[in-house]
Amino acid sequence: MTRNEGQASVILDNVCKLIQKKVHADNVLLVEKFAKALYSNMSKEDLANRNDSDLYGAALSLWNALEKNTTDDAVIRVFNPEVAKDGWQSSHTIVEIIAKDMPFLVDSVRMAMTRENIASHLLLHCPLKIQRDNNAKISGLSNLKAEQESTSTKTVFFIEIDRQTDASVIASFKKELESVLVDVSIAVDDWQPIREKLVSVTKEVPKRKHNKNKNEVSEAVEFLDWLAKDNFTLMGYREYELTPVQGDYQLKGKMDTSLGLMKNSTDEHTRLLSELPEFARQEALSSNLLVLTKTNSVSRVHRPAYIDYVGIKRFDDEGNVVGEDRFIGLFSSSFYNNSAADVPVLKTKINRIMDMCDFAKGTHAYKAVLNILETYPRDELVQARESELLEVAMGVLQIQERDMCRLFVRKDAYGRFFSCMVYVPRERYNTALRRETQDILANAFNSDEKVEFTTYFSESTLARTHYTVRVTDNNIEYNVKDIENNLVEAARTWEDKLQSALLESAGEARGNELNRKYCNAFARSYKDEVLPSAAVVDIEKLELLNDENKLEMLFYRPQEEANSNIVRLSLFHKDEPIHLSDVMPMLENFGLRVVGETPYSVKTSDGRINWIMDFSMLIDSKGMADFDKISARFRAALTNVWGNRLENDGFNRLVLMGGLTGREASILRAYAKYMRQIGVTFSQTYIESTFANYPHIAAQIVNLFAKKFSVKSPASPKTLEKLSAQIYLELENVANLDDDRIIRLYVDMIVATLRTNYFQKDETGQFKSYVSFKVQPSLIPDMPLPLPAFEIFVYSPRVEGVHLRGGKVARGGLRWSDRREDFRTEVLGLVKAQQVKNTVIVPVGSKGGFVCKQLPSEREAFIKEGQECYKIFIRGLLDITDNIERGEIVPPANVTRHDEDDPYLVVAADKGTATFSDIANGIANEYNFWLGDAFASGGSVGYDHKKMGITAKGAWESVKRHFREMDIDCQTTDFTVVAIGDMAGDVFGNGMLLSKHIRLQVAFNHMHIFVDPTPDAATSYPERERLFNLPRSSWEDYNKDLISAGGGIFSRAAKSISLSPEMKKMLGTKKASMTPNELIKASLMMEFDLLWNGGIGTYIKNSHETDADVGDRANDALRINGKDLGAKILGEGGNLGATQLGRIEFAAKGGRVNTDFIDNVGGVACSDNEVNIKILLNGLVSEGDLTRKQRDELLYSMTDEVSELVLKDCYRQTHTLSITQSKGASTLKEKIRFIHALEKEGKLNRAIEFLPTDEELAERAAAGKDLTRPELSVLVSYAKMVLKESLVTDEITENPYYRQLLVKSFPRPLREKFNDAMDNHPLRKEIIATKLANNIVNDMGLNFMVRMNEETGANEAEIAMCYSIASEIFEMRETWSSISALDNKIPAAVQTEMLYQLRRTVRRATRWFLRHRNKSQTIEQAIEFFAPTFKDLSENLNTYMQDKEHECLTGKANELVEKGVPKQIAKRIIDLSSLFSVMDIAEIAHNSGRSVAMVSNTYFKLGSRMGLHWFLDQITNQPVSNHWQALARASYREELDWQQRTLSHVVLNSFEGDENDVDNQIDQWMASQDLLLQRWKQMLAEFKTSQSHDFAKFSVALRELMLLSHNCDTSGK
Repeated sequence: MTRNEGQASVILDNVCKLIQKKVHADNVLLVEKFAKALYSNMSKEDLANRNDSDLYGAALSLWNALEKNTTDDAVIRVFNPEVAKDGWQSSHTIVEIIAKDMPFLVDSVRMAMTRENIASHLLLHCPLKIQRDNNAKISGLSNLKAEQESTSTKTVFFIEIDRQTDASVIASFKKELESVLVDVSIAVDDWQPIREKLVSVTKEVPKRKHNKNKNEVSEAVEFLDWLAKDNFTLMGYREYELTPVQGDYQLKGKMDTSLGLMKNSTDEHTRLLSELPEFARQEALSSNLLVLTKTNSVSRVHRPAYIDYVGIKRFDDEGNVVGEDRFIGLFSSSFYNNSAADVPVLKTKINRIMDMCDFAKGTHAYKAVLNILETYPRDELVQARESELLEVAMGVLQIQERDMCRLFVRKDAYGRFFSCMVYVPRERYNTALRRETQDILANAFNSDEKVEFTTYFSESTLARTHYTVRVTDNNIEYNVKDIENNLVEAARTWEDKLQSALLESAGEARGNELNRKYCNAFARSYKDEVLPSAAVVDIEKLELLNDENKLEMLFYRPQEEANSNIVRLSLFHKDEPIHLSDVMPMLENFGLRVVGETPYSVKTSDGRINWIMDFSMLIDSKGMADFDKISARFRAALTNVWGNRLENDGFNRLVLMGGLTGREASILRAYAKYMRQIGVTFSQTYIESTFANYPHIAAQIVNLFAKKFSVKSPASPKTLEKLSAQIYLELENVANLDDDRIIRLYVDMIVATLRTNYFQKDETGQFKSYVSFKVQPSLIPDMPLPLPAFEIFVYSPRVEGVHLRGGKVARGGLRWSDRREDFRTEVLGLVKAQQVKNTVIVPVGSKGGFVCKQLPSEREAFIKEGQECYKIFIRGLLDITDNIERGEIVPPANVTRHDEDDPYLVVAADKGTATFSDIANGIANEYNFWLGDAFASGGSVGYDHKKMGITAKGAWESVKRHFREMDIDCQTTDFTVVAIGDMAGDVFGNGMLLSKHIRLQVAFNHMHIFVDPTPDAATSYPERERLFNLPRSSWEDYNKDLISAGGGIFSRAAKSISLSPEMKKMLGTKKASMTPNELIKASLMMEFDLLWNGGIGTYIKNSHETDADVGDRANDALRINGKDLGAKILGEGGNLGATQLGRIEFAAKGGRVNTDFIDNVGGVACSDNEVNIKILLNGLVSEGDLTRKQRDELLYSMTDEVSELVLKDCYRQTHTLSITQSKGASTLKEKIRFIHALEKEGKLNRAIEFLPTDEELAERAAAGKDLTRPELSVLVSYAKMVLKESLVTDEITENPYYRQLLVKSFPRPLREKFNDAMDNHPLRKEIIATKLANNIVNDMGLNFMVRMNEETGANEAEIAMCYSIASEIFEMRETWSSISALDNKIPAAVQTEMLYQLRRTVRRATRWFLRHRNKSQTIEQAIEFFAPTFKDLSENLNTYMQDKEHECLTGKANELVEKGVPKQIAKRIIDLSSLFSVMDIAEIAHNSGRSVAMVSNTYFKLGSRMGLHWFLDQITNQPVSNHWQALARASYREELDWQQRTLSHVVLNSFEGDENDVDNQIDQWMASQDLLLQRWKQMLAEFKTSQSHDFAKFSVALRELMLLSHNCDTSGK
């Protein structure tokens, strides 16, 4: 049982229950039986939605009516039941009918409702046998089948009709029902008498006087008998008489003979024959026995058909017609359904027609005609004449199975109607055609009434429709052929017209092919809207669709809309519909307002479905000027927007309004996107509206761009000036200041643009889908600082990216950014960090970043799209970069350059692009770029940083130095570590294996926290090593058994972690448990030795910084302040582990830290070495001196040596920091001067680098505090950066002495094999400058250059050369190496101090050379000149000096020896101040021609005897309070040295006799000059008696000394 049935039966049960409950006990069973009888025929669906109380009410209402109705009269009630009045309710109007049971009731009631146009919702009728008792109360009920005695049979109707509220409507409907019921009862009651009358007339017929033969009579009798056999529903009878009156005949009914419905008309029916049409008159008077036709009235009983009329004529003796017996009624269904051959009269009529036709019996044609007649409408067969029927049958036979339309018209004999037979091919027949045919026929015959129709379909290809056109008079003129032509045109479908149009436009073969494909393709709605000729155009577009080209369009102005702003757009799309929400915003962005839209699907015969979307739109009148031109531009632009090749935004308005192509509008769009990146506050929407307001200015801006970069004829600067001036002139009419600023900024940006690939095409000859601009940021006003030297912006709908470079030779990674709004800000921050990091290598800093704008969410597709965007970005960069071929610069094709040659472009991996280097190198190869696979380091052929561990090893150099400066050797002593990362990472994994004495207490990454409270260095090392070698390990893989008591591995996702006693002790906490983040925080704050950062994220900030300032939201919960970090040392293998201010705060409280760019420079340095080596070797490969395979092998074979070179740089760079730092606050002023000098040149922005302001520096000086190490790190980097740049001059790079720097920058195998090729290295100059700059800063400290420049005014090249001479003569390299070799053997402080002395001496020597160098000497000659003297002096110093002084030196040397310094080194360092005189001594020896030994002896002893050495000490020890005093002090020393040199020369000149006895000679000289010396001695005595000296005293004393030497010199002559 279905749910509905179940529900239905439940409702009926409930109705019964209500009856049992509420109805009077006597009647319960009867009422229940009545209700069941009434509702038993109700459909389940009708029952399902009703409630039991209403059904109960309705049943009871009917029952009561039934019980009251004791007569045979019908009872009709039409009412709206209400609970208040009737006890039940219904939303419909209810009709209750109780009538005597008789035939035709139900049909007739239904017909009445239809006539009154009233819809019924439910019609229940139930005939019942009813038994009443003596009181006329009902005592029994049963259905008609039951064998029950009954007083009466009644039919009960329960009908629900549309709710009627108008009382008059209810009344008239009730009246109609009543009259119908009367009709039915009259017809039914008289049926028997009428039938008897028919039988008696039938018997009488043969006896009537007529001159017909037997056959005809028997035919008539047979027909009448057939009628009497229930083949005709008899409804009425009357006898008529035909009597002559005044030359006419009158037909008059005999009223008393009326039976059945004929009783209804009481007036006498008389009619004159002359009123009838001719044919009818003849028929009336003819001798035919029967008259068969239809009456004019529609039956209200049984069937709503026109009532049939059967007349049987009566004759007088002469055979004249004198009257008729007229029967009316309806032929029963058998008349219509059975074969015509079974109906008497028809059978013979057909036979007669068949005899008239020419076909032999049994032939196909004969059978066909017979079939046509057999199936012909019965009423027509009865009424039409035989000749008419034959004509129709032959006509139909001719068109059978052909695609033709035919019309046959027959006039009704009584002039009441035309009977029209219309034959059309059945597939053409539809409601529309039927309606149109009705209209055509009504017009043709002037009929105002509705044309009735009946349609007949058979196996035939033709559909036949019988139309009856009712007229008042059918005697009118008409031409069947004309009407038929109209019908043919009406039946000519849209498809027919389409075929003609296709054949016309495409020729017969193609036309037919397209017709077959498209004849049934279009939807009804399309055909209603579109003319077939227009559909041909649509078909042409649809034919252009394929998998590559899924969209086609038409953009046109309908002719009807020629004077309005309406345009139309049709989009044709393959396979799937276009969604309105996709396309609407696009159209609106073109400035079109969509006012109407219709989609059509087109299903071709091959089963494919394509779609047409039709839009009507309003266009701005500005865009209507030259519609054809605009149309083409718009179509191209919209296609590109649809294909994601153009962005969908308001710049597209300029296509219609500004006369730009979609691609030209993209220039403005790209610059707008760039404006967003450089921090311009206007939103893109605002910029779009500016150009929408001034489309002509937009066009001028695009023109300025096009002219500037035109490949064929780039405009001269003068023309460009003019074009800009024109735009500025237009600005006079721009009222809004913001609009003015936007337009000016566009002009500025185009002026600042140096190159673009806008005019380049790809290999298919299409313009590229992306555009890149090379910009010089310094030319754009209000750019965010710092300003890169160059920048390339790449724009496409898929990707935007920017590449910033600090200089022409720059390197740095490309990052896949997710900061769509401000990725340039991110990149700018990174390039700044890269700048300071790159100081050890040849290139300065650069950085790139790109964002993908159409990322899918699915992972694989996401990565793939990222790679595609990366490729576009790389191409955008290479498109506008110069190439080098055979040493010559080759500019990029189709690029107009407004700058110098600029071929150096290298990239590297960064966040998100770690694996992309090979892709980049592939593109570089495709472009034949000179760097080849040196373009992107980190590719598959290159140094694997993780395998080499180079970044970690570089940073470990810093860690070792920090430990060393605490006098700990971390390679032999255990130390505790907290570390960030896990063993799978490069920096973490390699770093945590760099000492076997690591005791790793805590480590954490984003997933786990590893805790080992009392680790064992020996057992944990191999376990970490195992994890490192496992592919993709995590802390989970660590062997828990090796973790000390109380430790473990915890998930960062845990709610809380309970602390073991050991963990509490380690952390110094009493808490029982902590959240994972609290545990990490506590670990960072407990006391331990080293924090090693090998992870991602920023964990340490300054107390004054907020988490938002840091910009690493993921770690906000565990970040601590620098002052709270419990480590002694911070080693930064990873980037950005601490903010710069965080480091400074940590360092200020005594923590040891450099910066990330100092510590992890190893990776960059290694990559740069790789690039430079590849550049060298790629040159050899292209010359054919090496194969690619040999190159790769050679590259790998040098891995260890490259590593050595890199680590040496790391070691030296941290070393110079330590030496600079060792002097502390005493040298703060020098550093401040260095900062000021850089600021003055615009090379340094203190705020960006977090360096203290002058006020803060003054406070530090007062407090005796120096700059912290992180701050010094920045300064060291800047020193190198600035110096590197300034040393790229021919004085340095072309100096043969410096070629060794180039050679030594390559590993040994290359030095040996390819020494000569190095001279052709494109970066030869930069390599030399970089190496020299690094040497100078590492050796001499960060402010050496500035100081030398301030003291002597010399330029960088000059200073560098003097430094080279000085350091070579003083054997600085060798001494430095031998001191460095003492690492971990002597206290670090001692080492540092010795190196400081060495640095100081070389600095003084450099200054000496700057002042006194013979410029004509080369560096080599200078060294050759002085080196032998230095050798002599350093070996024999003790013999040259006075014993007392010598002892003093030996004492100092012994102090060092006691601290563990080898004697040799100690002696050298202590002797330095004396050895400084080597230059003077060498020059005296050269000038005087005496031996070095003699000169030295004289020099030192004279100095000692005259107290010059003592005086020098006084000068050196004189405190200075400002820079000028420092300069004065330095100049006094120089002055004293100079005087000592002059006096020595004088003394030597006075020598006679035995040279060896120098003491004696000096005695003699001093005696001879006693007078002059007296004054000097007095001066010295003055100095010796006072405790402090002021600068004036020194000036006077030195003046005396100068006079003395001058006078002695002359006197000696």
